[in-house]
Amino acid sequence: MRFSVIPLLAITCCFMACKNKQNEPDTIQPKSTVSVISAHTGMMAHTEQLSATAHYLRRNTVTAPVAGYVHFVKINFNDHVAKGQLLYTIETKERRALGSFESQDMNDKNYGLINVYAPMNGIITAIPQSQNGVFVSEGSALCDISDNHSLYFQVNIPYEYAKYVKENKSCIITLPDNTSINAQMEMPIMQSLTGLQTIPYMAKPQTDIYIPEGIIATVKLVTYQNSAAIMLPKKAVLSDELMQEFWVMKLINDSTAVKVPVTIGAQNDTMIEIKRPAFNSSDKILNSGNYGLSDTALVKVL
Repeated sequence: MRFSVIPLLAITCCFMACKNKQNEPDTIQPKSTVSVISAHTGMMAHTEQLSATAHYLRRNTVTAPVAGYVHFVKINFNDHVAKGQLLYTIETKERRALGSFESQDMNDKNYGLINVYAPMNGIITAIPQSQNGVFVSEGSALCDISDNHSLYFQVNIPYEYAKYVKENKSCIITLPDNTSINAQMEMPIMQSLTGLQTIPYMAKPQTDIYIPEGIIATVKLVTYQNSAAIMLPKKAVLSDELMQEFWVMKLINDSTAVKVPVTIGAQNDTMIEIKRPAFNSSDKILNSGNYGLSDTALVKVL
């Protein structure tokens, strides 16, 4: 009795194929490890940092009342002086001409010595005549006194930002050593800086500390603020290479995240305001592991 070999071979091949198919493992789709965060509501403000230069508005130049020679100098540069304090003694030319001659008619030993007193309280900010014996003509400058209570900072505000000054009457001046001083923005100087297209405003600092004239500080001008801004950390917001399109990856279930386009607003060092859509506290947004994910991605939340 003859058996056909071909049907037996066909049955054997089918059996082996089914067995191999059953032994093949299921394809495992990779999952990105991510962390999530929720949007929160808070204050978001945008500020412009402007330069401010220290000036003393009230100053007085002390001049020689007569021509003569500087006999005594009672002050030094940067000294604090009070109104009526003795600054200089000037010896007249007539007294110098007499020399050591003593006349019986000269009963006043102070004859020909003219005292010069401080006309105001302040600080000696310039002292062109500081040596004894120097000849000075009548009306020549002896020293400059600046009123240390007349300190103002000149803030050059761009013309397009002038509309924000009203909301920034109370401002903070930051010195080069990061010291912060409260100040009050006052009336503008009625002359703009043509080349810079800025309006100089005077800011009065509320402090008694001594600040050298010419110090350059900074003032932050608030140009936008929203007390109920929806915010996310910067690293949670992704963008294209041209920074024209922005999106976040939102978790829709335990293991799936989808791309959600967003419209951003102001930002600070760490946070970005989300204008649209309006996320709530229950929405889970990927905060790490989100870079390079496809529009729909499988993820594993830490």
